[in-house]
Amino acid sequence: MKRKNNKIKKFTLKDYLFHGVFFFFYGFVKYLPSPIGDLLRFVVVKFACREIGKVRIYEGVTFWYPYRIRIGNNVTLNEWVYLSGYGGIEIEDNVRIGHRTSIVTSDHKHADIRIPIFRQDIIFGKVKICRDALIGCNVTILQGVTIGRGAIVGAGAVVTGDVKPYEIVAGVPARPIKNRRLK
Repeated sequence: MKRKNNKIKKFTLKDYLFHGVFFFFYGFVKYLPSPIGDLLRFVVVKFACREIGKVRIYEGVTFWYPYRIRIGNNVTLNEWVYLSGYGGIEIEDNVRIGHRTSIVTSDHKHADIRIPIFRQDIIFGKVKICRDALIGCNVTILQGVTIGRGAIVGAGAVVTGDVKPYEIVAGVPARPIKNRRLK
């Protein structure tokens, strides 16, 4: 798995102001019911994300660091999806993400027991979900992971490593159970 051991620069005043404005407006639309809520969430997120195509955003979806997130066309983010874009997220076209899925792109180092964990460096890595992937409900995807084209991640899986194209994975941690190309 590809993990980067880099620090990202400290937040600037511009970062805090951007997040403040984004959360202010997104807070008004985050929990509105479909279908009008889906449209209003898209409009607010469109101004915050690095790049976003035609996306359906159901109620309760959370965006952190939206300006580090790219989302393609024909993508569905179901209820209560959590996207932490600190390390970067790229979601390609035709992806479906089930409800209560978390994509976490950063974590704290914890190797030095003399230093409190919250004071240790942050590790981060971009998460990429390739075209036509299906992510089940209650999935957790950790930093540095690439989900290959046409892959399926079973419900409840914890993905800590890359998933090959057209592979079906499930479990904690996620392990290959089948390949969609092999019949």
